[in-house]
Amino acid sequence: VQDRNLYCKKCPAEHCKEQYGSSKCLPCKEDEYIKYPNDFSKCLGCQMYQVELSPCRAVSNTQCVCKNGTFCSPDHPCEMCQKCRTRCPAGEVELAPCTPHSDLQCGPPTSTFSSLTGGMIAGIVVGVMACLAVLFMFLWVCCCRSRGDERDLSRKSCSVVVSCWDGDQGTQDNNHNEQVSQHQLLPRESSSVTPSAPGLEVHERDPLLHRARQRNLVPAQGKDPSAVLRRSFEIFAQEVPYKDWKRYGRALDLLENDIVFAEMNDKHWQEPLYQMLSMWQNRQGLNASVNTLLGTLHEINLGGIAEDIAYKLVQRGYFKYEAS
Repeated sequence: VQDRNLYCKKCPAEHCKEQYGSSKCLPCKEDEYIKYPNDFSKCLGCQMYQVELSPCRAVSNTQCVCKNGTFCSPDHPCEMCQKCRTRCPAGEVELAPCTPHSDLQCGPPTSTFSSLTGGMIAGIVVGVMACLAVLFMFLWVCCCRSRGDERDLSRKSCSVVVSCWDGDQGTQDNNHNEQVSQHQLLPRESSSVTPSAPGLEVHERDPLLHRARQRNLVPAQGKDPSAVLRRSFEIFAQEVPYKDWKRYGRALDLLENDIVFAEMNDKHWQEPLYQMLSMWQNRQGLNASVNTLLGTLHEINLGGIAEDIAYKLVQRGYFKYEAS
């Protein structure tokens, strides 16, 4: 400020802090502030007419927001909050309510949601009901035809429904299919096709396998019966689904403690079943036979697994089919 032909420095924000500085500055009074170097003769007054977010200080104004029912656009200098419109004009509807930063937003009415969705909902409901009715009629007619004449071609397309209505036999077949599909996910040397329902054509991978269903296995020539039986446990552990291990152990008359103890040997994922079969062999002694293990699989509806194991045991040279 030029005073008496002298140029003085401006006062810093807030008030003078240096004793005997080049300018004579005074601190802002209560409810006053100044936030930048200035040459004003007095500080600015703090805002008092809005909702306070943070109080006024000597170096900053009050941080405010407009009261309810008023607004101040952030895009323009806000000297004073303006009152919001209380209602929309005739022919318009409210699009957005009044906020501290914007006025009540109004606009022309759009197509009413209720009338639009009413027709849509009615159409959807009618369409869904019609589809369900057609599906139900198709399944009902299909099942009736399948039951009336098993030679009808519709039996193939409706085998799922027929199996559901056939009762326990259908449930057993479904369980068998699930077991076969799960054990086929494990590493296998060859694939097989297991019948999933009575009456379906069976494609065997070897004619000997079909005859082996009625024949026992005996150790291959020169093989020690006890040693070759123990070597076969690895194939059983690979082929029997994990979820059936406990059921298989109980069917072999193993004690629950034996099964729990075997499960504790889980360093390798196939080890628990291998341990179960080892305990079974030790208890059976000379009576332990691979045919008992295979027959037990048939008893718990794992016949397809038993056939696969028998085929692999013969293929690896551990056993051979007993001559009739």
